[in-house]
Amino acid sequence: MPALLDTTPEWKEAVAAWRGVPTAPRRLPQPFQGFQVLQNRVLERVFGTSHWVMPGLWFLPIIGLCLWDGLQRDGLTASVTVGCVLGGILTWTLVEYVLHRWLFHLPPMKNPALREIQYMMHGYHHDFPDDPGRLVAPPILSWPLALVVGLLHWVALGELWTLVFAGTLIGYLAYDWMHYYTHHAVPKTRMGRFMRRFHLEHHYRTAHSQFGLSSPLWDLVFGSFWTTRAFQHKRGPASSEGGQD
Repeated sequence: MPALLDTTPEWKEAVAAWRGVPTAPRRLPQPFQGFQVLQNRVLERVFGTSHWVMPGLWFLPIIGLCLWDGLQRDGLTASVTVGCVLGGILTWTLVEYVLHRWLFHLPPMKNPALREIQYMMHGYHHDFPDDPGRLVAPPILSWPLALVVGLLHWVALGELWTLVFAGTLIGYLAYDWMHYYTHHAVPKTRMGRFMRRFHLEHHYRTAHSQFGLSSPLWDLVFGSFWTTRAFQHKRGPASSEGGQD
C-alpha cells in the first residue's frame, strides 16, 4: 500500500530527467495538462492543484481580518494606513522578483530532496507552462509561504504588521491571477496584451529576462527587461517559435 504522500512514477521520472530551466526555451509539443504528482488522488486534488479562483477563497478572508485589525489601532492616520498597505503590495512585487530570478532559476541541486523541491517550485511550470491546475500556486506551496511571510511581518513590524501583511497578500493575489491571465486569457486591452507578451517572452524567448509577474517594475530597476529590439540584438531575429501574442 503506498504511503500517503507517495509521488507518481511520472513525477519521479520528470524530476530525475530535469536539467534545470532552459536558458533559451523553444516552443515544443507538450502535454497541456501535465501529469498527476501525488498517487493519492484526493490529496492531489486538494493540495497538489488549484483552480484559479481558489487563492481568493483562501486569502481574501485573511486580508479582510488583517485590515480590520489594523483599522482598530489607535493613533494611525489614514495616510499611514494606506501607506502600510501600499508598502506591502510593493514588498510583494520585490519578493516575487527576487524569488523568481535568484531562487527558482538556480541550477538543479545534487541532493535529491532539494532537487525535487526545486522542480516542484518552478521546474514543472517551465516544462508544462499551460497546465491550468498549477498556474496559481497550490496549497502545498502557497500556505507554507504565507505562514513564513506572515511570521516575518509579525516579528519585524510590530503593531503595523497586519496592515502591511494585508498589502503583501493583495500583491500575492495579483501575482497569482496575473499569472493565470497571461497563460489563458485573450487580452482585449493594451495593458493586458503587454503583460501577456511580457511573461510569455520569459517562457519562449529567453529565461534570462522578464522575471516580474504582476508588473515589470523590478525588471526595469535591475536591468532584466528586454524589449523586442533588445531580443533581436542579443539573440538575432526572432524565429517562428518566438513569443506569442
